[in-house]
Amino acid sequence: MWNLFLIFAAKHPFLITFAPLISTLLFFRFLKLKMFKICLLYAGLFISLATGIFLHIRWDSFRIHFSEQIPIDLREKKILFIGDSVTCEGIRPRGFITKISSFISSKNIVICEKGALTSTIANNVKNSLINYEPDYIIFQSGINDLLERHPHETILTGQRDLETEIKKKFPESIAYFLPIHPLSLNHQLTKDLPNISSVIANVWNGFEKSFLEKDGIHLNEKGHTFLSKNLLAELSKTI
Repeated sequence: MWNLFLIFAAKHPFLITFAPLISTLLFFRFLKLKMFKICLLYAGLFISLATGIFLHIRWDSFRIHFSEQIPIDLREKKILFIGDSVTCEGIRPRGFITKISSFISSKNIVICEKGALTSTIANNVKNSLINYEPDYIIFQSGINDLLERHPHETILTGQRDLETEIKKKFPESIAYFLPIHPLSLNHQLTKDLPNISSVIANVWNGFEKSFLEKDGIHLNEKGHTFLSKNLLAELSKTI
């Protein structure tokens, strides 16, 4: 229940921020003493300000709402996200899938497993119980294969096999591969990474080291915002 509230707060940052202040104003009519009204007003202002600061610093929840208008074609669609921990992190309050959900009213479904190799992700797709065709599929893999020092060609073969499995499972869906984002494995961004060809290959253009967690692998809140904005922008060109 608490996690559902956190997701709701991340999706509706303006509502959650101003709710305490609006609530205090509603109680004004029931208070007669001016001192109580002033104290209540200051309390509402403080809680609203603290909430807004938390949402901005912790999850970067507001930035996505100041993006350019996304075409209506992306709304009311069923989107399936497939992958490893990058995709799993996407459904957290700070995640890119949550941010996309806060901006467009798409129905998002997720198949993910933290630490999964590409072969494991393909197997998860094969065994999934989703019995309808999503409109669009966004899938990613390869980071954990890379960390286990699999050869690039092996990773590419696995990504192609994953794509084949997805098309076999969801033949009517439009699938897009999300390339591996730049990693910081040797204190500098590594961009020469194994990725199959993709129509959203430009999604990481302008990526900065500051968008990564300290481990140099996972995206932080700003990284998820960067991905959500660029992913929506790139998809709007192809849909």
